[in-house]
Amino acid sequence: MLERTYAFGMAVGAVENVDVDSELLFAAAMLHDIGLAGPRRQVDFTLASARVARDVAEEVGLSTAATETMRTAITMHHTPGLTVDDGPVGYLLSTGAGLDVAGLKSWKLPPQVLATTVRETPRLGFKREFTELWRAEATAVPAGRAQLLRRYGALDLAIKLAPFRD
Repeated sequence: MLERTYAFGMAVGAVENVDVDSELLFAAAMLHDIGLAGPRRQVDFTLASARVARDVAEEVGLSTAATETMRTAITMHHTPGLTVDDGPVGYLLSTGAGLDVAGLKSWKLPPQVLATTVRETPRLGFKREFTELWRAEATAVPAGRAQLLRRYGALDLAIKLAPFRD
């Protein structure tokens, strides 16, 4: 999923002529959902993921500005209505994740781009696995984004209807 998020984000960025720091987008894509992987805490997974990103950024010596851009992108990536004006890294991270999870904006990309991305980074039961992780997050953090998107955004259904086979 992480590589697909990056690939889809970059592809939409190319179609929309979004100028983005591709290395920063890659780093954000690799870390954006790490908070979904156990152990569950009473904190929204985006915040947990942003903390891990901060620690990694400090370890590798990333600048303060780049670190904040990455952390903000990760924290905001499931915020409805995010635009490029909110920052290109955040916008393309959100776009790539939304495309991978629910097929959002998949119509902006040529079918061969979608097929190549999925062939190179197979989904391998992604819909089932991600739905389970999302449900666990929603249960653990009832006031978090996962629960909000399950309740009001019908995310379970959107995942099921995403235009990709697993």
